[in-house]
Amino acid sequence: MTHISILLALIIERVLNQFPCWGQPWLFLRIMRGLQRLSPVWLWRSPLPPLLVVLVPTALVWHCVEQIEGPIVELLVSAALLLLCLGPRDLSGLIRKLMRARDQGDSARVAQLSRALQRGPHPGHTHHSFIGALFIQSHEKMFGVLLWFFVLGPAGAVAYRLVGRIPRYFHDTAADSWALVTADALHNAMAWLPARATALAFSLAGSLDDGLAAWRRLWREPEHAWRTQTWAVLAEVSAAALGARTADGAPVVPASLDAMMREVLRMQARALLIILASFVLLTTGSYL
Repeated sequence: MTHISILLALIIERVLNQFPCWGQPWLFLRIMRGLQRLSPVWLWRSPLPPLLVVLVPTALVWHCVEQIEGPIVELLVSAALLLLCLGPRDLSGLIRKLMRARDQGDSARVAQLSRALQRGPHPGHTHHSFIGALFIQSHEKMFGVLLWFFVLGPAGAVAYRLVGRIPRYFHDTAADSWALVTADALHNAMAWLPARATALAFSLAGSLDDGLAAWRRLWREPEHAWRTQTWAVLAEVSAAALGARTADGAPVVPASLDAMMREVLRMQARALLIILASFVLLTTGSYL
């Protein structure tokens, strides 16, 4: 049922992404703004709000799904919850809009979309390149949610969607507070293993030798604290795997930024197939 739910959610998301209004995080923002208005400043800046924002919806989803008895109803509910957790805003759609804006010479639109694509888990940090940021966005919008859905079902997808969203909101509303520290720690803890699984999938989907070489370099020469190490691995290993090689071992680099962005999307599609195949193999093995 898990695999069918994932495939159903991915197919529906691909269709809904054709509509401009789809993928806007209006529900999350409305709820967070309401909670902020109801909370005293001292409470909003404490560790309690991020914990409650993640734990209460996750526990509620877990409880509700456990009460479902019919397998068909459970499949549909699981697919619907996963669909809501994917995104916000499809990476391929954002990249295609950016390429159109570049072709049209719309510098303001290019700057806006570039900023949206470079928004990472740590606002203001620029330790990764633009291409590396695309791989981080791919993980945050899709792979991280899928991996947690496979492990914990809809509750896992809801939890990761929330922990991926709250750091930026608290950065904007409660900077330099325990709330931001807590939100950041929750996100990094839940992303630690899935981000490395995603980096491995991108390496398998691209140049595995280059990806592993970048991984070994990061392992030997740690340049980041544990909170940023995860994102450095995801960005740099995946970006290194983007390079292809000729038969004689010479590196082949895409000729332009547009070509590199198209290759990122192709790698994302291949990595998705690798992840889905891994889910099938792991589930099959559990029945042997």
